[in-house]
Amino acid sequence: MKNSIMIGIGVLICLFILPTVHAHADSGQLYEIDSEIIELYDEPDQNASILTELTSGDKVTIFEESSGWGKTFFKGEKAWVEVDQLKQEENVQAEKEDVGKPEEKVSELSNIDKESSESVEEGKLYKVKASTAKLRNGPDKDASIISELQEGDKVSIFGESSGWGRTFYNGEEAWISLDVLVEKNASKEAESSEVDEESETEQTTKMPEKEEAKKDQKSKWEWEDLKERLSQKDVEKEELAKSKGRKERQDTKENEKSDETLSGYHVVIDPGHGGKDSGAVNQEAIEKELTLSTAKKVEKQLREKGASVTLTRTDDTYISLDERIRISHSTDTDAFISLHYNTFEDPPARGIHTFYNDGDKNQKFADSIQTSLINHTNLSDRGTKQANFKVLRENKQLALLIELGFISNPEEQKLIQTDNYQEKAAKGIVSGLEEYLK
Repeated sequence: MKNSIMIGIGVLICLFILPTVHAHADSGQLYEIDSEIIELYDEPDQNASILTELTSGDKVTIFEESSGWGKTFFKGEKAWVEVDQLKQEENVQAEKEDVGKPEEKVSELSNIDKESSESVEEGKLYKVKASTAKLRNGPDKDASIISELQEGDKVSIFGESSGWGRTFYNGEEAWISLDVLVEKNASKEAESSEVDEESETEQTTKMPEKEEAKKDQKSKWEWEDLKERLSQKDVEKEELAKSKGRKERQDTKENEKSDETLSGYHVVIDPGHGGKDSGAVNQEAIEKELTLSTAKKVEKQLREKGASVTLTRTDDTYISLDERIRISHSTDTDAFISLHYNTFEDPPARGIHTFYNDGDKNQKFADSIQTSLINHTNLSDRGTKQANFKVLRENKQLALLIELGFISNPEEQKLIQTDNYQEKAAKGIVSGLEEYLK
């Protein structure tokens, strides 16, 4: 009898102490962010590490609630958010493939892999193996581009058709070529590469930190043998050299991190023309080729500064003006920059010209970019000017159109075709953006 009473008391204690856990349906419950900014943590604790930030209006699917915290997934791993900062979507049950992430985070707050396992119930988990991969609204290379994924991003495929995989983006059906994907396996090697996801700066360091640590370490018997063969002075020299090497590597990483002045910003770069629209043409230069070449250099330099970048086109494809504007609006864009090269019937015409539509912000942005471009390229300064171009007029984001020189000027045409000039122009654009945003 005494034992029965003690067991009963223990059960009651557990009921009062243990946190209440509510598990939603397998498909999760869709919520909307109800605060200006909230944090996503790696544990249900305000002192836990912050994984990312969500802003008002973003959507997130909660699969379980515990003591005021909601469980979702970030980069395929568990993540937690405070439920009292969320607003439940009325009469909406999130679909299995839609975790309702912010639009700009295609692969982060995954609407595609809601479990950190190797598959997602009805879908298979893949990784992007190409440097970039386009999400389209149909299983066709000519279908409209919805967004773009980067190498290493994860995506779940829920159906296949003629070499295309069916997934979902922002709650809508999307398609991606299976040629740019590789199925995520459960090997230890794959797990190692997933667990140690470093920042872009750390990934570009010459040697991963773990590999350096392995090289620095020696087993006990190796070290004892080394001390027997070397004098104490030689041992001290080796220790000093290793310590110096570690400090230099640490200093390099700190310097690289301090260079990420555009971290957290998203920029859309629009290479003018493309496909059937060649733009300005003469015997030796084609505008659509120059704009694409320059855009890729701008993209590279922006990424080195920590920014995320979307190109409206990455190859010789025709993109309508409406589509370019839609791309600018479909992501949380901080700046839209359309690149062009000029032409005029009077061959002596030369120089750089930056256009904006209206508003003090756009004008100040144009002035900053124009000044920086002239300082970096030393071309003639044609100044900034208000213009009614459609990609500026109908763009809700901060937006500019830049004419980077004249194809019709024989001397200037030879210059603008060089990698050296295009690198300087890219540097001018990036520096002007930094100056404006600081």
